Amino acid sequence: MDGHISAHVVVDDAGMSGRGHMTVLGLAWRRDDPLAVILTLAAQPDHPSLPRGEWAVLRDFLRYGVEEPTGDGAVRVRPGDDGQIVMELLGEAKPYMLHVPAAVICKFLDATEAIVPTGAEAEDAVIDALINRLLEY
Repeated sequence: MDGHISAHVVVDDAGMSGRGHMTVLGLAWRRDDPLAVILTLAAQPDHPSLPRGEWAVLRDFLRYGVEEPTGDGAVRVRPGDDGQIVMELLGEAKPYMLHVPAAVICKFLDATEAIVPTGAEAEDAVIDALINRLLEY
């Protein structure tokens, strides 16, 4: 494994992307910054008025959100119906509410934990990467 895990999933966005468009949620994780998952949201085909943005969240935060409501900032995650989780992403202009299959999130997280298990992240370089990531926002 190269130390980089990513996934893209077409999500149910409750009609935010409009007719003829779809909303894609991207998840990205890197071994050199193992605490963080980068979420990207984009409509395809792209248009400035459609959902878009990037958020950094803690990897554990996503895991907790599969089982229980988590978050009070720009990213909120909670269990939904029918094997879905609900993600609320606060964008610059408005919030985006997404319904994502919990199995996709769990499979993505399992792949990251196979490279850097939970609890093994806290090296000095990792803490420095987290601080640098937080300073970007």
